[in-house]
Amino acid sequence: MFKKIISVLISSLCGSLVVAVATFDTSYEQITFNNLIAGLVFGLMYIVPIVTVLGIPSSILIDILIKNRNGKYKKLIEIALYIIFGVIGATIVSLIISLDDGTNGVNLLAFKRICILALSCSVPFGICSILWNYRLKKSPSH
Repeated sequence: MFKKIISVLISSLCGSLVVAVATFDTSYEQITFNNLIAGLVFGLMYIVPIVTVLGIPSSILIDILIKNRNGKYKKLIEIALYIIFGVIGATIVSLIISLDDGTNGVNLLAFKRICILALSCSVPFGICSILWNYRLKKSPSH
């Protein structure tokens, strides 16, 4: 479980960097270190709970699905599953947000941004998970 928590923190940091860059408006204000930190904190406040609630169960499910697979495409299939689960998570979050808007269905303009944000979290989560799984198997036990 420690590996999953580290993966959550790293992927949330990547997602909050995307939020920080997206909130920059260079035409009205200077880009300062305080603006970057404010964007990171804002992103982490909203991203960490969502990545924890959706990311850890998805990662456990992906580990179960990929456990019995062998072959040279195992890592590629695993990262593809993380991408698919990231899009599914973005769809779930978009549906929850659209319920609050009073619309029926997914708002496609918001879905694009949420999907980019979800993929910026799910791909690093998958890469961390793959590195944890395969690095720990290759390193000798003490």
